[in-house]
Amino acid sequence: MSSGLEREPAVSADPSDADVLASAHRIVVAQLVQLRSLAESAQQRREQMTAELRQAERTLDEVVTQCRFAVERKLPTAADLTEREHTLRTRCETLVRERQQVQHALKQLDQLVRQIDMSSATLRGTGEDESADPWMQALRAQIIKGREEERVRLAREVHDGPAQVLANTLMGLEQCWTLIQKQEHDRLGVMVDRLRGATRDGLHEVRRFIADLRPGRLDEQGLVAAIEEYTRRYRDAYNARVTFEADTLPRLPTESEIVLYRIVQEALQNAHKHARGAAIQVTLTVRRGRLVLIIRDDGPGFDPHEVVRRAGRESWGLTSMRERAELIGARFVVASRPGHGTEVTVALPLVATDLAP
Repeated sequence: MSSGLEREPAVSADPSDADVLASAHRIVVAQLVQLRSLAESAQQRREQMTAELRQAERTLDEVVTQCRFAVERKLPTAADLTEREHTLRTRCETLVRERQQVQHALKQLDQLVRQIDMSSATLRGTGEDESADPWMQALRAQIIKGREEERVRLAREVHDGPAQVLANTLMGLEQCWTLIQKQEHDRLGVMVDRLRGATRDGLHEVRRFIADLRPGRLDEQGLVAAIEEYTRRYRDAYNARVTFEADTLPRLPTESEIVLYRIVQEALQNAHKHARGAAIQVTLTVRRGRLVLIIRDDGPGFDPHEVVRRAGRESWGLTSMRERAELIGARFVVASRPGHGTEVTVALPLVATDLAP
């Protein structure tokens, strides 16, 4: 007969692993219900504001037409219509800002819901199949999306750069072949000389393209040296009026330096396309615990709200820069209006270790 000391200890009073996971799952499900309710309310608010904005924009278009007609014919209603146009523009701008705020909140809520939903799925799962882990699936999806976006960017860069150079060279060679058949040797010499120069420029373009893919100076000497080299090459390539000024900066995490460098690249390429010949200033400063990057051009500028209103979305370049900035926790702002140039600002909070000497 066994004694009481030999009996197995009772465990019924303590929760088992399954009970703990079940309780955690119930908590997560309750949070999901509340968050989805908030997201649904935000979605309804966004739809309501979108409808209000469309109506305000239609009314604004009508008033603008009426105002121009009245001004051209010097009608007595011109002053009232001008004031009404100003009021409607202000209203549209306010609605755009408010809708963007709601959209940002909705995006954050959607991300939070997805994260908690994945946590709920993890709690329900056995954990034996890593390939079924929702966190791993989300990570793989993000990697695939990032790779595809980078491929699109590279395809655009190759099309505008090396591919264009090769196409021009091929056209020149075809002209040379025609001149050979006609035995016009004098013109052939001129064409070959042009091709030499074009090929030399093409080689320079390909080398620039390779350097832009992975700037070695960024790893070796840091962000300031890399941007300084890039602005110099940009100045030489496009004969552009670009200046660069920077404070003495600490070394940042690699991902932060890469993102800031890419934003400078994208902003300068946008300036080349839309503000050709305009002066450009690039500055890097530290203000109140933040690293502030500013790229400003004195080009024609544009109305960001009008671009979004007509195209239905922000331009690809601006979206790319904004998303890159958000990945490192930076604030991205674009300020522009017709006739007053464009300014891109990125403000990155610095941690104590970044500020240490």
